[in-house]
Amino acid sequence: MSWNGTVRCGWCHETGHNKRSCPQYTEVLKQRAEAELNEGTEEGYWHKMYARRTGEWVDGSSATGMKKGRRDAGKKRRCTFCAKEGHNRRSCPEFAQAVNNYVEELFAFRKGILADMQERGLGVGALLMQERWSEKHLILLHKTMWDQITHHMGNADIFWGVNPKTGRNHTTGYPEGDFNGHSYHRVNCVGPIDGAGIQAPANWFDRKPAEKLAKEHLKEAKSESWWDNRYA
Repeated sequence: MSWNGTVRCGWCHETGHNKRSCPQYTEVLKQRAEAELNEGTEEGYWHKMYARRTGEWVDGSSATGMKKGRRDAGKKRRCTFCAKEGHNRRSCPEFAQAVNNYVEELFAFRKGILADMQERGLGVGALLMQERWSEKHLILLHKTMWDQITHHMGNADIFWGVNPKTGRNHTTGYPEGDFNGHSYHRVNCVGPIDGAGIQAPANWFDRKPAEKLAKEHLKEAKSESWWDNRYA
């Protein structure tokens, strides 16, 4: 507290709060905790500091037992994915299986759609016709957004290009077929390229980025047994 009675934070130096309640410091602890987790340290120094400060682990599971002086200090941790006690989401075997299932499905989908793209000549240099809101647009493909191609993409835009007549930029989804059951904007390839030249990025089938996609997709998901485990 300053000489005039105003509280000033020793971390961010702003007035109105101290370091104990500083949101910037809390965010710093969270970032450091996430860095530890990414390096494989389950309950490292910064992760415990974050848990003591907020009463929860980075994955959102309860860490009230880490907070000093709490009446529920002896309460066991409960997993936010399966609702069982004794572990969190990161160490949950059911969550690990869900991530593995996602990755296997993703790789199978990507293998199939890459073969389809090569067969149909859907790559940079191809010419697509897109019908959007009763207007037709030619799109000369300049880029494939490979990271957006997943088994949950639906009608998401995965191609970017330019209308050769107007010079306007356009994005579009995958043409209707086995890998898009309903092309919302009626996309058709009217000028294919040689499919032999269509190759995915070198890391497109790497497991680490695929697991990152899986965890992001499953961020708010719960296991099928969650309710039974939570209220058993």
